[in-house]
Amino acid sequence: MRMMALVLVSLITLSACAVRPPAPHVTGEWQALEAWQAPPAPTAWQLDGRVSMTAADQSATVSIRWRETAGGYQIDLRGALGAGRVRVTGEEGQAILATADGQRHSAGSPAELMQAVTGYDLPVEFLRWWVVGQPVPWLDGRVRVDEAGRALAMQQGGWDVRYDDYQTADDYPLPGRVAVSRNDIGVRLAVRQWDVRP
Repeated sequence: MRMMALVLVSLITLSACAVRPPAPHVTGEWQALEAWQAPPAPTAWQLDGRVSMTAADQSATVSIRWRETAGGYQIDLRGALGAGRVRVTGEEGQAILATADGQRHSAGSPAELMQAVTGYDLPVEFLRWWVVGQPVPWLDGRVRVDEAGRALAMQQGGWDVRYDDYQTADDYPLPGRVAVSRNDIGVRLAVRQWDVRP
């Protein structure tokens, strides 16, 4: 339960058997984020895929369905053979985690929920931006881009973000694989399908 919650809460603010990391090759030169015009991204969307999380000596891989709207979010995680189902819902000022066995945790923000449930320091407020290939607006950093102007790698807030396998959904270029890491903590997301919502 602890590792499952760690995976889920880290995705609030973020292949069949395993999640592959993005390809290590990155072309282009590093540039300041303020010099880059990021491609447009949707504000309402749903993704289905798999996510893996490593932190110190713990790891887990689960399926994910993440729905984001202007008013809030809902993230469902499910382990192998349906075990360990967890749902997190939230809106401005509140985040709630509920498990299949009836446990319930709430906090005023994803960061507070992360600390309460897992004790780990993860970039919970940043993943909402990175998962759609966008920089966190209030953070400085740098980026490397491909020929189409899409991010291949970003560095913000001490975190390394890598992208691979872009997909197109309703004319938006959206990452197929995202890897976020710092020291011995890593989150990898492999998206099977994007669905852009009106």
